[in-house]
Amino acid sequence: MTTKDYARILRCLRGGPKTCKEVADALKLSYPRANQLLLNLAQKRTIHSPRCGTNAKGRNINIWEILTIKEDP
Repeated sequence: MTTKDYARILRCLRGGPKTCKEVADALKLSYPRANQLLLNLAQKRTIHSPRCGTNAKGRNINIWEILTIKEDP
């Protein structure tokens, strides 16, 4: 199931950068599950978060996108 979820996340991110909540909502995943999968993909250097946004409470949130070959954080 994890491999399928990774593929679903990558397809979702092909449409452009998204927050964890946006990914979770789009794929009908729980926020903790989506967050764990995103972190795992980041560890595998498949995606990255080159910038952050701010949520309604003023907290920083990662904006995830697919890591391209040219980019190397």
